[in-house]
Amino acid sequence: MCRKLTSEYIAKMKQSMNLLGISSDWALEYKTMDPSYYKLTQLSFLELYKSGHLYRGEHPVNWCPRDETAIAEAEVVYQERKGTLHYMRFGDLKEGIEIASTRPELLAACVGIAVHPKDEKYKAIIRKTISVPIFGQQARVISDDEVDPRYGTGAVMICTFGDKTDVRWQKKYHLPVIKALTENGRLSVDDLRFKGLKAEEARKKILAELQAQGLLSKTEPITQNIGTCWRCQTPVEIIARPQWFMKTREMTQKVVEWAGKVSWIPPFAKQRLIDWAESLDWDWVISRQRIFATPIPVWYCTKCESTIIPDEKSLPVDPRKDKPPEEKCPKCGNRELRGETDVLDTWMDSSITAAVHAGWPNKSDLFNRLFPADLQPNGLDIVRTWDYYLLVRSLALFGIAPYKTLLINGMVKGTDGRMMHKSYGNYVVADEAIKKVGADAFRQWAAAGGSTGYDIPFRWNELEHGKKFLTKLWNVTRFVLANAAEPLPPKKPSNLSLIDRWLLASLQKLTHEVSEAFDAFQFNTALEAIRNFTWHAFADDYLEAVKHRLQPGRELSDLKATQYCLREAVMTVCKLLAPICPHISETVYHQFSSGATKSVHLESWPEHEKSFDDASIRNGKLLLDLIAHARREKSSKGLSLGSPIKRIVVSTEAEHLHLLKENEETILRTLKADTMDLERLPSDSNPRKKPAPGFKVEIVA
Repeated sequence: MCRKLTSEYIAKMKQSMNLLGISSDWALEYKTMDPSYYKLTQLSFLELYKSGHLYRGEHPVNWCPRDETAIAEAEVVYQERKGTLHYMRFGDLKEGIEIASTRPELLAACVGIAVHPKDEKYKAIIRKTISVPIFGQQARVISDDEVDPRYGTGAVMICTFGDKTDVRWQKKYHLPVIKALTENGRLSVDDLRFKGLKAEEARKKILAELQAQGLLSKTEPITQNIGTCWRCQTPVEIIARPQWFMKTREMTQKVVEWAGKVSWIPPFAKQRLIDWAESLDWDWVISRQRIFATPIPVWYCTKCESTIIPDEKSLPVDPRKDKPPEEKCPKCGNRELRGETDVLDTWMDSSITAAVHAGWPNKSDLFNRLFPADLQPNGLDIVRTWDYYLLVRSLALFGIAPYKTLLINGMVKGTDGRMMHKSYGNYVVADEAIKKVGADAFRQWAAAGGSTGYDIPFRWNELEHGKKFLTKLWNVTRFVLANAAEPLPPKKPSNLSLIDRWLLASLQKLTHEVSEAFDAFQFNTALEAIRNFTWHAFADDYLEAVKHRLQPGRELSDLKATQYCLREAVMTVCKLLAPICPHISETVYHQFSSGATKSVHLESWPEHEKSFDDASIRNGKLLLDLIAHARREKSSKGLSLGSPIKRIVVSTEAEHLHLLKENEETILRTLKADTMDLERLPSDSNPRKKPAPGFKVEIVA
């Protein structure tokens, strides 16, 4: 749970749950949680602690004053917000200086003033001290190249702590630390005028006091990037409080090295992880001030502050209520020991997932086979959390990356062009889409929406397109089954016509293309190849060209050859489509399956030859182009595709005459023509003036 459970919040929570008829005890008693949830996390915590990768100390951390907990840098979301720059007078009216700041409420924590070393107007006061307005403490003036002399007045107040720059300067120049804000975002100053006020309230009151004393010269609007809590969008503060940290900064070079050793799909996602690792200023704060999470398994001596850890065999433990593992401090003998009340960051649980799946902490042969994981799939938005935390945790525990390949998908964009998010109101519930178009159509949209790693726009018409494709596939299946009075032949016949060989060669090519696309994680390429083949090559071209061979009275050998090709096409498409559209693939599969395999998902992946029958593909395409061209000619004369015609006249190049003559019956039957005349195009024709498909067609109705 994100929000810290105050007594008032717990009371409201109990009241709401009781109104719903739900026992509130389960939610408030931590002991009811499954201990296995945090046993492995605590075990890995102890291993990291013993190996020196963890430490505890009072260091500045990002803090959410609403949730009253520390948060990691990855949990800080920067938002552009409007603010006000206030010009305030420091020191006396004669020798003082003017400083512009957006946070006058932090005047109580001002411990220094920074100026640029080359700023002439401040050279005389460097290393001197100047009194802070309202609160009166002395602030030392230091010079630093980080100061932007063009911002405000060129002088910046250093507060503990307003931002990360303040943290760096305080440490660099050994400035004192004044804690001006409490954990719930209120002023902790002794001045009763401001003590206990929320930051916003204190700002208004301090500004009024500055105005009254003539210390506020002017204000001006400003746009800032404000760090906010990713859960509640509350502006983040920086406070110092005892926390647990993992030493991640010293691992940055290893992270960069291993990021280059693993495979990234798409490759550009790798730089996102590297940039993030190299940009981190602080170690990973792993402790949280919450209720529901894995307890940190340590106790402390109240006298010497020594850390006491339990035996691994006693895990899981909850120091908040369990007895300590020792009766007295092993270091000083003190018998007063207190349990840690903080809990671990959720990523401390999830960042050992890959190892746990492989069987850790049991490092058997199975673990060695399954770890590192072959594939780590996740969204681009959590590369800096999920992938980063997995990596640093695995490097610390095992010395290697926890994955071999990372498959990074993009984000879904709403119809308004922004990232789909509940807070924007531009989201679509998955159940709504599934109810409207079905799961397989929905999955098609996810696969075909864009290249792997790139954002996917959500459009209802694309889901409808997926549904239409499934309808087409089902209608093709019904047609094939309707023309199979007996089980379709599984054995390849020897008497295949050109159109049959073209289909089978095209299937081989399709299988090769789809397999390569899947191997490269290009799901959109794979799906589009399947859909184009099914819709056009199979349904529009082949089926229309062989319908006459399924009519009563046809030669049995022709019928068997056609039925074999139909079965082969449907079954191959089914297998290729199964990873994306599992439901219709399974249903169609059982219409043709002999029962040897229980599911299409248990079938072997379709095999393909290393080389294709290019001649059949080339000649078949010529034949189909002729048929398509002739159909357009019929349509241009106002004839339906099923209208009979007396004759077609085809003029083509000499090299094609024999091919078309051999397939005369297919052409005539498909076009519903009585006769076909073949003519040779003049040999002296200008190649630039030859028809694009290599022939001319004349229809005689």
